[in-house]
Amino acid sequence: MAVNRNQLKGLFLGLTATCFWSSFYPVSRYLFGSEAEKFDELFVSFLRFAFAFLFLLPFLFRGDSLRKFCRNWKHDWGLFLFLSAVGIVGEGVLIFVATKYTTAARASLMANLSPVFTVLLSWLAGKEMLTGRKVTGMLLGFAGITTVVLSRGADIFTGGASTLCGDFLALGSGVCWAVYTVFGTKITEQYGGIFCTAVLFGLGTVLMIPVMLLAGSKISFDFPGTVWLGLLYLGCCTNGLANGAWYCALKYVKPSELGALGYVSAMITVTFSIVFLAEKITWLFALAIVMVLGGVSLMLSIGNKRKSCQASADGC
Repeated sequence: MAVNRNQLKGLFLGLTATCFWSSFYPVSRYLFGSEAEKFDELFVSFLRFAFAFLFLLPFLFRGDSLRKFCRNWKHDWGLFLFLSAVGIVGEGVLIFVATKYTTAARASLMANLSPVFTVLLSWLAGKEMLTGRKVTGMLLGFAGITTVVLSRGADIFTGGASTLCGDFLALGSGVCWAVYTVFGTKITEQYGGIFCTAVLFGLGTVLMIPVMLLAGSKISFDFPGTVWLGLLYLGCCTNGLANGAWYCALKYVKPSELGALGYVSAMITVTFSIVFLAEKITWLFALAIVMVLGGVSLMLSIGNKRKSCQASADGC
């Protein structure tokens, strides 16, 4: 009976994280659609990362990860900075800005193609073998991308404008996340997933400062209440709380059991987009959803995921 309760607790935590992650796209899309002229996207990204870091800050002082981190900093600082630049700044900014130019459902689908790029990068790095099943999944996923591009997206904010720019920004965020996944396994296993997430968000916040200076970002705190609420939600909930809930869920259930929630995430985003943003789902886009999720399903390697994710759970 205790096992069942633990499984239920783990699935609840995993579903909570999935719902928060799924809501990132429609909330960001709403902010850009209704308040875009009132904030600078890079400065807002900086604040979002800062809120996430503050939310995760207590996890830095749990267990012996911090002492280990201080001992090994001279050896690992380069990898931490690289992963923060790619997995926090690159991925976080690209996917956020993508929702300015494309619909929430399209951004979600393009970004969720990251497992395809993860397997491809793992193969190029000599960490994983390509099987016939994975190659089939890769081809199916790329066919899905083509289908997304061919299908026209629309919601209450598009006004008939092209969504291609946002689509490819979202795809770029998926590539960044794949790089983070492939090259972040080492430190995740060494320090624990939630500890690494907290450190990387802290570094990402600092790295955003030169990015903003180079881009000439407008720094202003004079936001309407809706923007502040959106920022707090995106930073604390879709980044901080969602990551914390996911890593804690791994203490109670196997990664393979949580893996299925990735497909639930895409459906939740589509549902949110239809209900709150009046997004129009064409039959061609529905076909793209099937192709992308089918390709990702073929390429997922449960065994490898279990090893790395279980190591992440040890840090929770």
